[in-house]
Amino acid sequence: GPVANPDAEEFTLQHTPNDYGVMDLQHAKITATIQLTTAANAALGNDQEVSLNQSPLRFCWKSREVLLNNQRINSLSSQENEIAYLDHLMREIPSGYNPDKHITGCIHNTPGVSDSIAQMLDHGNAGFVNKGMGARYNLCNQATQFKCYDVINLMGDNKRYVLSSFELKVRLARLEKTKTLFGDAAHCAAAKIKYKNLEIHIPAFKPQQQLMTAINTAMIQKGEEAKYYVRHHRYVPIPLVQGAQKYVKNDIFTGARPTRVFVYLRRQNRYNGAHTLNPNRMIFPANFENLSLKINEATIEPQIENSQEAYINLRRILNRTHDEMPFSYDNFLTDYGLVAFDLSENRDSYNQILPNTTSGVISLELRLTGNLAHNSQLIVIGEFRNQLSCAYQTEARLKFVY
Repeated sequence: GPVANPDAEEFTLQHTPNDYGVMDLQHAKITATIQLTTAANAALGNDQEVSLNQSPLRFCWKSREVLLNNQRINSLSSQENEIAYLDHLMREIPSGYNPDKHITGCIHNTPGVSDSIAQMLDHGNAGFVNKGMGARYNLCNQATQFKCYDVINLMGDNKRYVLSSFELKVRLARLEKTKTLFGDAAHCAAAKIKYKNLEIHIPAFKPQQQLMTAINTAMIQKGEEAKYYVRHHRYVPIPLVQGAQKYVKNDIFTGARPTRVFVYLRRQNRYNGAHTLNPNRMIFPANFENLSLKINEATIEPQIENSQEAYINLRRILNRTHDEMPFSYDNFLTDYGLVAFDLSENRDSYNQILPNTTSGVISLELRLTGNLAHNSQLIVIGEFRNQLSCAYQTEARLKFVY
């Protein structure tokens, strides 16, 4: 059922177990009516420059915790918003998410001007350039409430069903307001977001009881009610001080080896959060010289030496050589400037192919042609693909724990 308090800092949603059914977690949806109000719960005035950031039910959580039979089955991060945004960029393309953007609120700020809050209230003005922000403002402002539906990742990428007799609980913690409201700093600081009637909808099927009993019995005998391959992300921020030109970091993931690694640079004030900055923007460094990763002692090819190589390599890793990319090269430079590495096919220092391996020392080296202009964070996100087993009446276990 819906969460009663729309102002809560943390929302807990629970599925009540019932026998003889299966849940289709792949198509779970999260829904709420989102309202922007003053601290006194009144509608915002028509002079208030306050808009929601992109995908409020997907990219506006600080953490997301999924518990199956009271055992947490996902890796917990206090940067869930950045991980969810990266996952969206790497897996979805505009022709996929634009058709329902007025349902999900998945409207990107206009690339190149994505920090602009100019003329938010006057869309006919020549100074109004951030059309994406304006479209989100139209969805939710003053007395206009936004009935939002979005997908929620409960089980990684599993294609299988989960028995409805399992207990399922989801905990969502609110992200800081500086990363969820975009606009005039003073206006946003005085406003708040209310998530009214927050719910998670999971399709459930009720097969015939006898058939379900037979299936249950067969699965118990095999001991494999629910096996999934899930993707976990590990988020490692590395502070870089102003004036730095070269940075080396050894053993980023403390002995664990991810399948893919994503790296981007973010100024400290954006990392901390500000109402006047788009929290998701990744600007490719203009003075970039080289970025390389190592597995153990072996440097991974290709080494990235400029933005063109970074974009071409990203296209190869996403397997989109002949398909639509999530963004163009021009927009990559201004708003989506991340470097990706695929470690699944790379050899180690003994020239051995490492199939589906999960260990190794991953190290990074970044070089710039000039000094870093601002204090920044070098964000490294590792994507791990693990097998998760939820066995009969026992705890959910991760095969590889790091």
